[in-house]
This record gives sequence, C-alpha cells and structure tokens, in this order.
Amino acid sequence: MRQIAAFLIFTFFSFASVAQSTGSITGRITDIDNYPIEMVNIAVENNQTGTTSEFTGKYKVQIPANEPVTIHYSSIGFQKKTITVTLKPGERKRVDVQLEMTAEKLEEVEIAAERERHSTTYFLDPRTISQLPQVSGSVEAIIKTMPGVSSNNELSNQYSVRGGNYDENLIYVNGVEIYRPFLVRSGQQEGFSFLNPEMVANLAFSAGGFEAEYGDKMSSVLNIEYKKPTSWGGSFKAGLMEGALTVHGSNKNHRLTHITSVRYKKSGYILNTLETKGDYNPTFSDLQTFITYDLTEKLEIGFIGNYNNNTFQFKPVDRETEFGLVNNALRLKVYFEGQEIDEFITSQGAFLLNFKPTKKLRLNISASAFTSSESETFDILGEYWLNQVDTNMGSSTFGDSVGSLAVGSYLDHARNYLDALVYNIAHKGEYKTGNHHIKWGAKWQVEDIKDEINEWMMLDSAGYSLPPSGEVMDVFTDSTTTLFESRKFSNSIYSNRLSAYIQNTWKTTIDSTKLFINGGLRVQYWDFNNQFIVSPRLLLAIQPDWKKDWLFRISGGSYYQPPFYKEVFDKQGNKNKDIKAQESYHIVAGADYNFMAWRRPFKFISEIYYKKLENIIPYSVNNLQILYEGENSASGYTTGLDMKLTGQFVKGVDSWISVSLMKAQEDIKNDMYFITNADGSQTKVEPGYIDRPTDQRVTVNLFFQDYIPGNPTWKVHLNLVYGSGLSFGPPNSPRYMATGRMPDYRRVDIGMSKSLISSERTYDNPKGPTKWFKDLWIGLEVFNMFDINNTISYTWIRDVYNNEYAIPNYLTGRLFNLKITGTF
Repeated sequence: MRQIAAFLIFTFFSFASVAQSTGSITGRITDIDNYPIEMVNIAVENNQTGTTSEFTGKYKVQIPANEPVTIHYSSIGFQKKTITVTLKPGERKRVDVQLEMTAEKLEEVEIAAERERHSTTYFLDPRTISQLPQVSGSVEAIIKTMPGVSSNNELSNQYSVRGGNYDENLIYVNGVEIYRPFLVRSGQQEGFSFLNPEMVANLAFSAGGFEAEYGDKMSSVLNIEYKKPTSWGGSFKAGLMEGALTVHGSNKNHRLTHITSVRYKKSGYILNTLETKGDYNPTFSDLQTFITYDLTEKLEIGFIGNYNNNTFQFKPVDRETEFGLVNNALRLKVYFEGQEIDEFITSQGAFLLNFKPTKKLRLNISASAFTSSESETFDILGEYWLNQVDTNMGSSTFGDSVGSLAVGSYLDHARNYLDALVYNIAHKGEYKTGNHHIKWGAKWQVEDIKDEINEWMMLDSAGYSLPPSGEVMDVFTDSTTTLFESRKFSNSIYSNRLSAYIQNTWKTTIDSTKLFINGGLRVQYWDFNNQFIVSPRLLLAIQPDWKKDWLFRISGGSYYQPPFYKEVFDKQGNKNKDIKAQESYHIVAGADYNFMAWRRPFKFISEIYYKKLENIIPYSVNNLQILYEGENSASGYTTGLDMKLTGQFVKGVDSWISVSLMKAQEDIKNDMYFITNADGSQTKVEPGYIDRPTDQRVTVNLFFQDYIPGNPTWKVHLNLVYGSGLSFGPPNSPRYMATGRMPDYRRVDIGMSKSLISSERTYDNPKGPTKWFKDLWIGLEVFNMFDINNTISYTWIRDVYNNEYAIPNYLTGRLFNLKITGTF
C-alpha cells in the first residue's frame, strides 16, 4: 500500500509540475469567409509539440510558459501564418487564426488526395467512404461513383467498367491480388468483400489504359494500400445493419505496427424491403489484420490475413409483384415452400518482405494463398397466379384481379459446390535514377479449382410440364418430367501461370513544358492451353506552361485476359482445352484541368476511349451470375466519353459529379437464323453487332456534401445514381434475342450526421467514458429516398398457350438506418 500511495503522490506532483511549466493555446482556424479549415498544421518552433486542426477548425496546443514562443500555421493551398505569444504557467489563451488562399498553381492543392496527374489513375480520399450513404458499407461503393463505372445493384460490391463484366476488374491490396467467391449469383448472398474501409490508407483506381505493372485483366484496376499506424487507437461503427471494430497501434520505436478489424452484418433488415417476403437470415462476418515489423532500417516483413464467412439462409413465404402499363396492369402472386442455404467461406493471407538497400532501389518478395469453400443449396417450390388488374378508376373492382392469365408452379433446385486453392510467389522491384523510374516484377501462380454443379428448374402451367422450347407436353406423370432448365456436371482444373513485366517512366522538361512517358511490356504463360501472350503498353502526358493549369495525356496498348476458371466451360460444363485469352486493345485520350471558382479549388477530368475486342467469350448475365459460352466466338468494341467535375461546391468539403456515355457491342460468329417467307422459302439472317450485356449507354453519379454554415457539426451527404437500362432477353435463347431493355436504374440515398464529441470537447476537460473518444458521430441514413422500384432481373413464366411473361425482380425499397461511429 505504501508503494502505491508513493506512486500516486509522485504521479500527482509530476502532472502538477508539468501543468505549472506550460500553458495552452486554443482557437479556431478559418478562411477569409469564416469557413473552418481542417488538417492545418500547427507547429511550435524549436519544440516537438504540434497538432492539426479538426474538421470544425478547432485546435489546442501546449507550449512552454514564461518565454516567447513562435507558432506556425500552415496548410496546402493557404498562405503560412506565424504568431509569437508568451504565457504564464497554467494560462489558457484563445487565438483564432484566418488563413488566406494562395495564388499558386493548383497543382499544389490536393483535391481528394490526387497525385501523379500524368497517370490514368484516380487517387481518392478514403475518408469519403464513411461519408457516402450506402447499403453495402464497402470500399467498392465509392468506386461506383467514378466515371466509366456502372452498377445497377446496391446490394452488391461488384461493378462494371467501360462495358466489361465483373470478372474483368483487378484488385490489389499492398501489391497482393485479391480474389472473390465464384458461385455468388445475387447481391443477397454476397456479404463482405475483402476490402475493409477502416484499414485503407491510399486508394487508386484506373478505368483503362493502365500501366504494365498491373495484371492481365481487360477493364480496370483498383490499387489499395493499408494503413501503417504510428500510434495506438481505433474506431467502431454500429448500426441497424452492421457493426465493426478496428484497433491499431505501434510500439515506441514504431518498428512494429498492426491494424486489426472485425466486421459483422445481418442484412435481413434491408432484405425485408424486397418483394419476396419470408424469413431472411443472412449472417456475414470477417476478421482481417495487417502487421509489419522492421527487422532493420532497410528490411521490413509484413503479413496480411483475412477470414470471411458469409452465410445466407432464406425461407420464402410469398411474393406479390405488380407491373405492366396503365391500360394493361398485371399482378403476379406466388406462394412458396422450401428454403435456401448458401455458405461462402474464404480466406486469404500473404507474407511480405520489403527491402530498401538504397534510397533509389526497392525490392519486394511476397507469398500469398487464397482458399474458398462454397456451397449453394436450395429447393424452392412456387405456386403462382398471374392476373389482370382492373385499372378503371370508376369501376367497383378497381385495383382487383379481374382475369386469370396463367396459373402454375415451378420447382427450383440446386446442389452446387466449389473448392478453390490459389497460391503464388511474386517479386517486384523499382529503381529511380535521374528522370527515370523503372519497375519490374515476376510471379508464379498455381490454381487448383474443382466444382460440382447440379441445378435444374421444372416449370409447369395448369399441370403441363413446359420444356425450354415452349412446346406443350402431355400432362406429366411420375415417369415423364421435362425440365425447363438443367445443368449437371463436375469439373476441375490444376494449372500453372507465369507472368512478368517491366516498365519505365521518364520525366523531362522541354521549353517549360513537362513531358511524361511511360512504356512497359507484360508477358504471361498458362500451361492449361500452352498460350504465351505479350502485352505492350504506352502512356504519354504533356503539361504545357500555360497560365491555366492543363494536362493532356494519351495511353494505349494490348490488354489480354486469359481464362481463369468459369470461362473455360460452357453452360453445360463442357471443357474447352483450346480456349484462348480474350483481347482488348485500348486507346484513351484525356485532359485534366485544375482551376479556381468562387475562391475554391476545382478539377475537371475528361477521357474519350475506344476498345477493340477480339477473341471474346460471349456470356449472359442473370443478376450477378455470369454464364460463359466457353469459346472465343465473338469480336466487338466499346467506345465512350467519361467526365468528372470535383471541387468545393460547399466551402471546405469536396463533392463531385460524374457523367459517362458509352456504347458496347459484339458480333458473335455463326449466330445466324432463318425466317420463312410467304412462299415457303427461307432467308438467312445474320444479326451482326448486338448490344453486350453490360451496354449501359448513360450513367450519372452525384456525390454532394454540405453542412450548416458556421456549425459543421451538422453534415449532409447525398448520393444520386442514374443508369440507363441494360439489355435482356428470354432464358435459354440465343444472345441476339436479347433486344429488350430494363427500366433505367434511379436511386437517391441521403445521410445526415451530428457530431456528438469532437475536438471542441477538449476545452471542457470531460470526465467519464466520453474522455476516451476523439470523435463520435450519430447519423441517420435514408436509402432509396423516393422508393423507386429498380429492376435487377426477370422471372419468366408461361401459360399453356406458350405465351411468355417477364416478371421484374425488384431491388430494395425505401429504408431508414441509424448508426453511430467513433474513433478512440
């Protein structure tokens, strides 16, 4: 007890002594229009003391007492300011500071963490992810707001880029390629992606024309770097749909750093807004960590690990869908029996070795492995009635069913299983010398994947079993049943891939004009089909010495995408050993303009592109499920224009609008058909170029932020999405019959938040539990604010007369979400 008392007394007098030898400066930093400025550096001269301003502009810093102290205030894009003060021991003084914006070129002003303007890569501020009102809570949601990117499914993390499908996008975390489950067919099943928004430090995205260092996919690359913390702390998030806890830290000399996060989500709350009612019990969870340790000043080891368990359980009860036109309104009523149980267990880990023998040379070796165990099982019986609805407002039966168009049932069955193991060893290096930045790399990868697919659907109307052709069969008996759809097979692939690349970026200045040239070469060999591919790529960027800050660039090259697994098989599971890599030849021309408006920084980016497609493997899409034809039987093209305007429409916060125009078509070989003329003769018809499944002609994304002037503790975030309709056609039909267009995708999500604890509370010296928090926010989100019925796919039914009806499957309706987030 004496030792404890002595320690407490010593601690008390130590703190008292410190308090009596220092004073504190508090205040608020604003611009000349009195808007708060965040992240201003406050440095005390000849002292290690310093801090940064919070989002409210508030700050607090301790300084030595009884002596003149000089304090510097600095922030990118603002003129530096310096003051000198002298405080008495224990004195507290308020100093409010106004900073004026500089007249320097905006290349020094960082908009949304933009860097390396000469590249086709956009750099985004990861802090925006938490501000974006979204259903999925994923990193990918912010990518969906970028130009050239489209997605018509708020439940999914997947996205399409410039006419490509979901399988054509690369994702890296700290140089390690990330994989996702194979069997997922809907956003309801998907759960968490690998990417954890609380762990992201840097985020870069390219929609095409990217450098040779990025792998063999045709559409896009998303490159993520995880945080390396310098202090202990963490964050948490809790809401009606999900929760997350993240902790991070480092030891005293910062040689050991770690960040670990756990997430948990039960999305039944939002799935209950779907038209199919029942018992939704989806449970998604994951655990992820990133650890680094400096063995020496030049040698670092690291580990990234992720375990993800996504389980989807569902017992449907009934469904009612109304569709059609005002003068021809229809209503589908379905009663269900059965259940669906899906499980996707994935894990991925990587060991990293980083060596910097000199300031100019960096070497990296990584060894990573990905495993996935997936099962999709369901038996669902649906009994349906398709009725005509009375739309005569003067009728006594207005809104009621007045005529039956079809009565029947369907039985949907699946027992699908897949196991995958992918592991690789890779080396990367980079060397800087003069105006040159050289990068190279090589990788050996092994893929061991096997599946067992057994799924079918039986569809009948009034006791008639309907085959895919639509031919009406006799009433079925126990010995005769015709299946509407059927896929049954088992397959496996064990293969090796070798890949390598080298590239050089050269920077120079010619007559005050900055010139950037990046040239590279990428090669790959796959022993499954013994194909060797070579992909040259080139980028040229010019920044003239004009009064206005413009930059122009043009990039292009060949982008091969060898099959991974699903592309090798057709819809019936037949393996094609002669399958080849799909080819995409990019040409991208862009302009980048930084400017000032209303004394605030803005950036305008535009790119026009053309992609020539060869050896394409045709496919069809149903929700998220992609079914390939299993052969290189098509060629095509994609062309379009992307534009994005980013800036401070409201002082101090970035907002942006993206607009994209695109056309994507393909010509499938031997897809001809014959029509019978009046005289009985036949005429051959070749459809030629048809719209690709991802041909979304127009997309518009708006992300807007605002706050109450003078009181930024109240914030509003708005996300508006518009996408023109995608093509679709009847099931089990040739691709050229996909001539229909889904309704346009339209959605508005809005979030409102209030700061409960911020830097301002520091001045009150709070006690109790709140003293452990740096920031604490409470927010209310309204998803699909206007309750728009967006179509994701169609359910097809037939009557006994072979008439087909496409019943739209709608996405989620309006939903309110309450959440609380904080850092500590």
